[in-house]
Amino acid sequence: MILSMGVAFYLGCALYCAAGAAAILYLWRDHERVLDATIALAGAGAACLAAAFAFRWIAWRLVPMTTAADSIALFAVLSTAVMLALMRKPNVRALACFYAPPLAALCIVNAAVAHTDLFTAPRALAGLPLVLHVGMAFLAYALFFLAGMTSAAYVFQSQRLKRRHPTGLFQRLPSLEQLDSTLIRLIGLGYPLFVLTLILGAFWAHTQRDLLGPRWWLAPKVVLSFVLAIFCAVTYHRRRAGRLRGPRLAYQVFIGFIALLAIYLILALLHLRTYNFWGAAS
Repeated sequence: MILSMGVAFYLGCALYCAAGAAAILYLWRDHERVLDATIALAGAGAACLAAAFAFRWIAWRLVPMTTAADSIALFAVLSTAVMLALMRKPNVRALACFYAPPLAALCIVNAAVAHTDLFTAPRALAGLPLVLHVGMAFLAYALFFLAGMTSAAYVFQSQRLKRRHPTGLFQRLPSLEQLDSTLIRLIGLGYPLFVLTLILGAFWAHTQRDLLGPRWWLAPKVVLSFVLAIFCAVTYHRRRAGRLRGPRLAYQVFIGFIALLAIYLILALLHLRTYNFWGAAS
């Protein structure tokens, strides 16, 4: 079981790397088969990481969501699942060349550091509500990630239009209208899910006040989550009201998510984003 888990994990990371390489090749050579290979390789990589996830679950009888390796793998799998759902529309398939390379880079980092976590038992999550809370949060993060990459594609496409570059990638990317529609759809799916995630987490925290402490809601991780939810809600409803469209929407989404990601990473590096979910002071 342990050997199968390791093989599935590292094979999955290798397939993501191949998908990222194929995506970059597609940018250079307009060949539909290369795009098909990008999507297929990403799907196969996600299947392998999902298998590794299942092997860890079976080996230790614990839901593997608490280590860095598990978190990154789960994020990659969910992001790819959403990407594959989007790719069912032929006119947005070229977006895979914006999604696959960053996922490949993430898997490379995960493969380099996962050896410390991959073969050790995950921590136990305290109850089904917390398991659902964490899983839903990762799905919302996946939707936000794809929204950020779609906004980058929108900015790239709009700049190409302004400079009148009618060849190359310009011809393969979706139209600005399609990119705008995809972007707002991803945010429209992600932010209600994330709000529901916060409600579920707050319910669990309320029932576990003795474990978390009386001021759990002041933890930087919680505060940042509320900021993210507000940012997404404001962005979505301003777009629905017609007050935020086109490049302004794309720039706000891209810069906003990059800023929030940077803050999250800083909190992680400073060890300020966690709190005592598992009874350890932090």
